[in-house]
Amino acid sequence: MYKSQKGFTLVELVVVIVLLGILGVTALGKFQNLSVNAQTAANEGIASELSAASSINLAAAKLNVGTAIALTADGVTCASLVAGGAGSLLVNALPSGAGGYTVGGTSDCATDPGGTFTCTITENPDTAATDGSASVICTN
Repeated sequence: MYKSQKGFTLVELVVVIVLLGILGVTALGKFQNLSVNAQTAANEGIASELSAASSINLAAAKLNVGTAIALTADGVTCASLVAGGAGSLLVNALPSGAGGYTVGGTSDCATDPGGTFTCTITENPDTAATDGSASVICTN
């Protein structure tokens, strides 16, 4: 009489473990760079929000709406445009310092009326993430 055996052989178990290891190593490479991609997306998202707010501000200035912010002089800093409150294109201020954002760029609206200037948005601490770039339109 033959006794039936149930279960897996050692060779089958080793093959499954090796295949799982190969899949794990392959998947790990796809998830290593997610934080840099997230920082880049955040920078670009804030920059596009600033560009959209600038377009709305220009439309309000053209329609002579009292809520438009005058961007007519040289030296208007991008940091003041994202600070929140009066004179800002964004309603809520961006957090600055460690864990926040650095905003760079200064206008040349008096020398280039109706032109644009560029603001850069960098998340702190800056790793390999790409900075966001926003075009702000002068309201002259």
